[in-house]
Amino acid sequence: MTIEIADRLVKLRKKYGYSQEELADKLGLSRQAVSKWERAEASPDTDNLICLAKLYGVSLDELLATDEDIDTIVQEQVKEEASAQEEKVEINKDDHVIFVGKNGKKVTINDDGVTCYNADGTVKKHQFDTKMAIIGAIEATLFTLAIVAYVITSAILGWWNIMWIVFFIPEIICSIARAIVKRNANHFNMAFTAIFTFFLVCFTLPVALGTYGNPMLWHPMWVVFLAIPAYHSVVGAINKVLGKEEEKDEDDDPKDPDDKD
Repeated sequence: MTIEIADRLVKLRKKYGYSQEELADKLGLSRQAVSKWERAEASPDTDNLICLAKLYGVSLDELLATDEDIDTIVQEQVKEEASAQEEKVEINKDDHVIFVGKNGKKVTINDDGVTCYNADGTVKKHQFDTKMAIIGAIEATLFTLAIVAYVITSAILGWWNIMWIVFFIPEIICSIARAIVKRNANHFNMAFTAIFTFFLVCFTLPVALGTYGNPMLWHPMWVVFLAIPAYHSVVGAINKVLGKEEEKDEDDDPKDPDDKD
């Protein structure tokens, strides 16, 4: 749409005393759609042009008359089509938020929740990750076994204040499995591993040596925590060399359009 026609739409709307929202309600559209017409960022379709002409009491010729040449009109149309390919966010009259991505995929948010659509309009079905579900089930099972082991061992040996470290084991094991399945070492829980190693050595070695209660290991063993930043630094560097990027959402966060009158 040309600037000339867009300005005419603004003047006609104001002449008849409609706000953008009131006009949108009459046409069954969102206020943002009307705003885009009046900023020459989009053009009304044929049905909307007919409705506008009848609403304002003018002919289509009067509504669409312009002095601009063909080249200018074509350039405006190209800009409009390019703009239509950009991501946009709209809020319709039912207060449903609609996000449309560059690839034509759409996300709606309303009282029923969040619904994702493919470019062809069909509802997107998220693929069920069987491997990760199995790992989750294994982790739950291991955690249950850890509770049993903690209770039985502590009851027999009286190690209630030591054996709690077994609760780190399920996450450590399953994080290794996730790292293998995802082929990304960042999924390995190095923090849990460092904490487990720290308490394992500080608790069990003195017991094995018959010096339980001697705090001599607590001070030097803190160095194991340096392994956490060191590990992720090395893995991050390797991932960059291999061309791996951090996992991202399929669509970027939408930016709110400037929809001022």
